Amino acid sequence: MAAESSMLDALDKRILHTLQIAPRAPFARIAIVLGVSEQTVARRFQRMRTERFVRIVARPEATHRTGATYWTLRIGCRPGTAMALANALAQRGDTSWVSIGAGGAEVTCQAEVDDPQSGLLHHLPRASSVLAFSAHQMLHRFAGRGEADWVAPDHDLTPEHREFLLEGAPAQAPNPTGATRFEPADRPLMDALSRDGRSSWAAVAAATGWSQRQAAHRVNELAAAGAIYFHVDVATMAVGMHAVANLWFTVAPAHLASTGARLADHPQLAFVGAVTGSANLMASALATDAEALYQYLTTKVAEIDSIQRVEIVPQMVRLKHSHSLVENGLIREPS
Repeated sequence: MAAESSMLDALDKRILHTLQIAPRAPFARIAIVLGVSEQTVARRFQRMRTERFVRIVARPEATHRTGATYWTLRIGCRPGTAMALANALAQRGDTSWVSIGAGGAEVTCQAEVDDPQSGLLHHLPRASSVLAFSAHQMLHRFAGRGEADWVAPDHDLTPEHREFLLEGAPAQAPNPTGATRFEPADRPLMDALSRDGRSSWAAVAAATGWSQRQAAHRVNELAAAGAIYFHVDVATMAVGMHAVANLWFTVAPAHLASTGARLADHPQLAFVGAVTGSANLMASALATDAEALYQYLTTKVAEIDSIQRVEIVPQMVRLKHSHSLVENGLIREPS
């Protein structure tokens, strides 16, 4: 695979780690935390971006829009049809995390749904290639360690370093507060940041017609309320993650919040959310290989007594990350 032909080194991974914590942290701050020059950080990031190892984007939070909901879809396919269906889903603007798993028989994706009667939830079960279909609404996302998503393992930073990185950067709320809403006037702002989440304030100001100060204030306001979020899409194979699996946990309702919060603290999990259905917690696990995934399940997961059952669905092929397509293990901007 292309992603394996040019693996990232330890410093590259540490740079990615800092960006997962603070996607818009200035290179100067990252350099201080990592003990290297600002030029080194900037040069390495630009190389990783050019070579399609990383892409940073900003998006409006689906659940922050009136009537919008977020779902995980599990689609059982007729033999030989999974790839075509997964490709079609990956091209849509309302989907993310599109994968083929379960021995090539199941497509999994996450979808933003405005109207359950006319969108994917309505049409997919009727498709000729679909044998089985289940939809699980996302009720709550567990951030864990103050982070919104997965951080490359074995590169932990001190609490002081995390605080320093986040100082002056947009403070991301893991769950929307409703205090500030995404407005139509914010569309030019999001158009700029959805292409490049690290666009300079000068570039954002030019795109919006606002001053740099106004642009920065509005981004900080929206991010703090959870109305928008920054996401760092990383080519997982390039950071040595070759075993990816969706985990479906069944937990007694009384322990749902505490178990979800505890799982979200595990660096092996990229995402943990409470969902509807018989399995009420869903997580995405990343490990270096199958043995590492086994060790995680039989140690850290096994320690949590409140987990009654877990279903493990290995992801064979990833076609889309959050908002980036995956091609030969590398990521690219959707057309």
